[in-house]
Amino acid sequence: MRLFVALDLPENVVQYIAGVQQRLRSQLAADRWQPLSNLHLTLHFLGDVDEKWLPALREDLDIVSAIIPPFSLQTGRLGAFPDAERPRVLWLGLGGQTDRLKQLHLLLGKRFELHPGVSFDRKPYRPHITLARGPHAADGGLPLSEWNQDVLAQHPPRWQVTSMHLFRSELRPGGAVHTVLHTSTFGKDHGKKQAADE
Repeated sequence: MRLFVALDLPENVVQYIAGVQQRLRSQLAADRWQPLSNLHLTLHFLGDVDEKWLPALREDLDIVSAIIPPFSLQTGRLGAFPDAERPRVLWLGLGGQTDRLKQLHLLLGKRFELHPGVSFDRKPYRPHITLARGPHAADGGLPLSEWNQDVLAQHPPRWQVTSMHLFRSELRPGGAVHTVLHTSTFGKDHGKKQAADE
């Protein structure tokens, strides 16, 4: 099964991003705009994983989430991968307690390394929310500085992050369908629950 670990975005943030996408659509064509139903903040994409690893992955999320207390994020500035001149992905960055986000990514990676049947992306983590894939840039590239000034709100939404999810992603003709397989709450000791289960 195709798996990834991600944070949910609250409704007010999704609506803010919907407005940003709408304003950008009037100035930019793209191969595919990210559906609002699939907006999330990815921590690790695991790809195809054998179902036998699910209990271990659930435990990984519980162990790491017990270490990390809840934290706050806010939407940041627009960016592109690999860069604005040759964009393949248009994204929205993050502000707030991003150090906590990077720590979360690092700790999860250390847990996933323990499982020989689980692979994950080891490139430096650049937290972002994907807005569009295959943006059609003009000769000069994407005018990100101009858009950051004109398209984004002066006071972007801020929210409290309290949990993370293990998602299953199923690729269907109408697009990817994401299903939550497990949720871990930050700052919660899951050991008591595990002890009760044993």
